[in-house]
Amino acid sequence: MNNPLDILCFVFGLIFMLFSCGSPAEKEIQELTISVDTVQIDPGEELLFLKWGLELSGLSEDQRYLFNFDVEQHQLEKIDLDCLVLERKISFEKEGPNGLNSIHSLKGWKGDLIFFSTWKGPLLFSEYGQLEQSWNVDPKEFSGDVLSEKESLMGVLIDPSAEKEAYGLAKAFRNEMVSFVRLDLDQNQIYRYSLPLLDKLGTYTASLNDGESYAYHDAETYQEIVDSGVLFGAETGSEFYHYDPKADTIKIVGSNSKWLESENKAKGHDFASAGEFSRYFQQFMEGPHYLLPVYDAQNKRYWRLFYENYYKSEKTEGLFPQPAGANVYLALYDEELNLIQEAELPFLTEKPLRHFIKDGMLWIVVNLEDEMGFVRLSVSG
Repeated sequence: MNNPLDILCFVFGLIFMLFSCGSPAEKEIQELTISVDTVQIDPGEELLFLKWGLELSGLSEDQRYLFNFDVEQHQLEKIDLDCLVLERKISFEKEGPNGLNSIHSLKGWKGDLIFFSTWKGPLLFSEYGQLEQSWNVDPKEFSGDVLSEKESLMGVLIDPSAEKEAYGLAKAFRNEMVSFVRLDLDQNQIYRYSLPLLDKLGTYTASLNDGESYAYHDAETYQEIVDSGVLFGAETGSEFYHYDPKADTIKIVGSNSKWLESENKAKGHDFASAGEFSRYFQQFMEGPHYLLPVYDAQNKRYWRLFYENYYKSEKTEGLFPQPAGANVYLALYDEELNLIQEAELPFLTEKPLRHFIKDGMLWIVVNLEDEMGFVRLSVSG
């Protein structure tokens, strides 16, 4: 299959064109050899849902399949990443005993099941759209570090290897209060952990209501269960966290990048005019954005992407002006979350979309002329 994606790589002041479908190109970048290729998914006669950049997607437990939820058709696309084809689409009901809606995230589960984190709580479905299990995580029914009336428990995840433990983020409106939460489902106890980066999230919240327009923006948070515990953080800073359930401790991982500032400097509040809100949003977009590391079990390391957007003109249009592109970078960490190396990725020119590790490579979703594709990176050196 011919791949329409051209990859540009700047090395030692020269420009190399990397174009591949099968044989990766290799160049030295910051003392690392980064191999890059692109692949495209064959959907057959079907159309794949690309509008959300695969935001609601997750890997199967064996990493062979990618599940992508189409919110328009209310279907789950099962994509075979070994054969690079759409295997089938799975329909789900919106209401009733097998109802599924308001999805926050999803991932493959043991026994060919699929886990969904929803606004109503965690749910486990079969590949035939049948609800197999649900968990009660209503914070009102828990004791301990209880949530206030203005707080909500968001994005609750269950560890497949320890189903009596659940994790989420407690958030108040406008991110005025954000904390990491652990739920003991056996004892109905809730435990909260306040952390510096989460405490600052409210300062990035911006709103506009001038009688003619309404707009709202806040910072994104991230959370993922890995083999060693739970990783979580926010896009606004380089600092992130690792919760170790065995020791009940949180490790703060702080790494100052040589490429970008450690924190986004934009400050949000209630703006009086559309122009002020738009300028804030552009400043926020131009600042650093740090994504959550993904774990590479094969090579025993973590990959982390981070980026800054840029605009070609100082004059922008709309309340949410869209950038012209992005400068993208990679940080590698060892298994103990010590920084190994950073590198610029000049062949990536837009904000990285959904990405994950498979077969020791970082797969990043790209839109290839309205077809689903992936840029795949592997690193040596």
